[in-house]
Amino acid sequence: MLKGKISTLIENSISEKVFPGAVASILTDKKVLYHEAFGYRCVKPKRLPMFHTTLFDLASLTKPVVVGTLCMQFVESGKLSLDTPVEKYLPEFKQKGVTPKHLLTHTSGLPAWLPVYLRVPSRKDVISYLGGVPLESQPGKKAVYSCLGYIVLGTLLERVTGQPLDKLAHDRIFAPLGMEWTRFNPPQAWRKHCAATEDSNSFERRMVNYERYDWREGVIIGQVHDENAHFLGGVSGNAGLFSTSTDLSKFCKTLMNNGGELLCPASLCRMQQIAPAAGERRGIGWIVTDDGCLYHTGFTGTSIRICLKRKLAAILLTNRVHPDADRRGIIEFRKIFHNILFAS
Repeated sequence: MLKGKISTLIENSISEKVFPGAVASILTDKKVLYHEAFGYRCVKPKRLPMFHTTLFDLASLTKPVVVGTLCMQFVESGKLSLDTPVEKYLPEFKQKGVTPKHLLTHTSGLPAWLPVYLRVPSRKDVISYLGGVPLESQPGKKAVYSCLGYIVLGTLLERVTGQPLDKLAHDRIFAPLGMEWTRFNPPQAWRKHCAATEDSNSFERRMVNYERYDWREGVIIGQVHDENAHFLGGVSGNAGLFSTSTDLSKFCKTLMNNGGELLCPASLCRMQQIAPAAGERRGIGWIVTDDGCLYHTGFTGTSIRICLKRKLAAILLTNRVHPDADRRGIIEFRKIFHNILFAS
């Protein structure tokens, strides 16, 4: 009955053009209960079917899967303190009073978004630029979702460890869990397996009022959709990760098994603590839902929700920005989808 409801909901949403295709997976800590693929991974320039093994640009799921996890690992090892000013780790970041915890919980006061690629001449100038952007609220006072904070965190992790973010993620998350189809910057050979995103990044062009830039032309497939992450070479704390539903199931199962080889149980508890700030219910890396689930979405049409108490997780991967990100309905669809599973 439950499986039928989910399949019908997804098929109807494809018919209503909420997204061209989707892969959905529901699992416990022990087994996969549901895993189905629907529709098309690409409709322009030609129709290509969706498969269970399709790779998706996870967009902002990069934040909790990579950055949130790595930060807590380095807190456990003593290499990182969540309450030390960011300036201690990144001297060029001049925002006083901002800590890694503020960045992780979106309470730093940094703006939600800026087209960094239009504001700095090169990648090496990004952190000093963000360190000089006026804060919109006092650190710790208000939770406002900010991609910029996670760009800073990605660089902070690299500075603390002396290793690139993609290597850290591979060595400390993907390889230990056997996530063989998860990485930043998929190689050319993988692109035929990727779900398409937007045609010529038209959404961001509109966001910046068609400001002159070396915009990509044609449908984006196998490259990060987010333009800030693309400017940063496809490896960034805010976006850039590609994966499959099967690999993400391995990640979710590990968290549901008390953190497994990734995190200690105390770190998982800490990640579920809601930041004492006005606005959204933000924990470290994740939204914490009213019923205590860890939840996050990605602009491209992706989401993960994990109930550690019930040991139940849902992975929903769609290509809702293809071929244009103006599609409507994904927010309402997600609400219905997750209510079927978690409201019972």
